[in-house]
Amino acid sequence: MINIRMNARITGVLFLLGTVPIIVAMLLWGQSLSSPQYLSLMAAHGSENLLLAFSVLFMGLACTGIGLSLYPILKRHNHGLALAVVGFRIMEGTLQVLGALAIVALLALSREFVLAGSPSNSYFQAAGSVINAAHDWLGSAYLFPWCIGACIYYAVFFKTRLVPRWLSVWGLLGLALMLVSALAGMFGFLDSGSPVLFLLNMPILFQELVLAVWLIVKGYNQPAGFVA
Repeated sequence: MINIRMNARITGVLFLLGTVPIIVAMLLWGQSLSSPQYLSLMAAHGSENLLLAFSVLFMGLACTGIGLSLYPILKRHNHGLALAVVGFRIMEGTLQVLGALAIVALLALSREFVLAGSPSNSYFQAAGSVINAAHDWLGSAYLFPWCIGACIYYAVFFKTRLVPRWLSVWGLLGLALMLVSALAGMFGFLDSGSPVLFLLNMPILFQELVLAVWLIVKGYNQPAGFVA
């Protein structure tokens, strides 16, 4: 027996924490990281980049928490799928944490680069290119376990009507567009700062915000065996 109303609120808050802070962080503090002159600019905006790294780390923890909070709800319908959701969202969170560490590493490299007098054609550029490439790869790679895990729980939501079916369908369609953006980013068809990638990601981002508010305000449709 679980309190489904409280669980829904916790899950909704985790969806908000996994979405809103990183959007704000990228808008406010992501410019120096995405600039071609990141080696010079990141050191000049050290506090901002640390806040960006912390936001990515926070997103990873919140997304892992989503899988854990969904587990007691989903396991009543399919225990194997519930475990899969937890596993994929932990995998997603781990990749996001590694992405945060890559930002910290780039910031440290940028500071050393500036202290060395910003030398041209030095090992700093090569090291920066490697770490930046790893950061970009992680920024696309985490989308795959997210998409798989989310597809599972949206499919369960659709079948069980735990949330309105229009929300589940919106989620599944948004995830399909997100998967296209992840593949385009990983294989270099679109740059990580491309507005096309941003547009492809917007439907699922808006959907998760709507889902979060729905869970906080309305909660799940309550099947037998749950405590309201």
